[in-house]
Amino acid sequence: MNTLLVVLLVISLIGNAVGVYVVYKYMNLRTWFAEAQAKLSDCGDANRGLTASVNDLTAELDQHVDTRMVYLHHSVGRRILSQGGLRNDLLDMGILVKSATYGDEIGEDTDICHWAGKFDSSMSDILEFRSHGNLYHSDGTTNDIVVFKPCYPNSDIVGEGTMPGDPYGEERTMANYKATFEHIKPLMAEHPNKLFIYMTAPPRVPEATTVEMAARAKEFNDWLINEFQPNYATETGQNNFYVFDLFGTLANEKGFLRADYRLNLPGDSHPNEAGAKAAASAFLAMFQPLWNDWKPKLAKS
Repeated sequence: MNTLLVVLLVISLIGNAVGVYVVYKYMNLRTWFAEAQAKLSDCGDANRGLTASVNDLTAELDQHVDTRMVYLHHSVGRRILSQGGLRNDLLDMGILVKSATYGDEIGEDTDICHWAGKFDSSMSDILEFRSHGNLYHSDGTTNDIVVFKPCYPNSDIVGEGTMPGDPYGEERTMANYKATFEHIKPLMAEHPNKLFIYMTAPPRVPEATTVEMAARAKEFNDWLINEFQPNYATETGQNNFYVFDLFGTLANEKGFLRADYRLNLPGDSHPNEAGAKAAASAFLAMFQPLWNDWKPKLAKS
């Protein structure tokens, strides 16, 4: 056999072996990462060793992905990532999710009244967030996608309020909520190469809210999707803000958490595993075509 062909064959075999090893290592990292994140979410910061392991795995996976997403969330978000499988689905797309949640400065407060102050003073931290435990990139690496979600009590909108509203106001009124998003509009527009996705507050179980508050929550979310989102694009000239209607995905016709998505715990508005999976599936259905349009833009930035 020609010597050159033998050399090429050997190189090819070595290349295939290396490729298989890289894939094997990546798949193991993916599995270990998902399991460690789920356990960490269950036990919080009580297990410092587990926190360190998650941080190490995140750093390792950072070397194998092209895209980074920071997700500011609390317990419902954790269920969507873990029980719903969203973390692994996104990782299969080459997107590493960085959970900013309880115990992280940028993830500790996630009510709608907190977004104005957070985006005012902590945008660089949001973009540079590396992993749970308040770790940040210092080498210029930044997150490409910012997903932010409030907790389900934010669906208890008590009234209309007085326009123009207060973006920092703690009273849950329609006016204050709208003022918050008007306030953060230019702050997101300053980062046209970053994709911002707002995940609406989840619905509540009937015994934890009222028909009137649930109706206002739906009205506010409809305003975000049908008015604010297109107006944002028109007024800023940017297409980097989108809304995922988690409320609409999980709510019944009355605006309450659907019966088949409820836990068997009276008054608990956390969705069960079926609800988490439905939320993850709906998010992917919205996100994947959006990402197909956005990925080339990020590659150029």
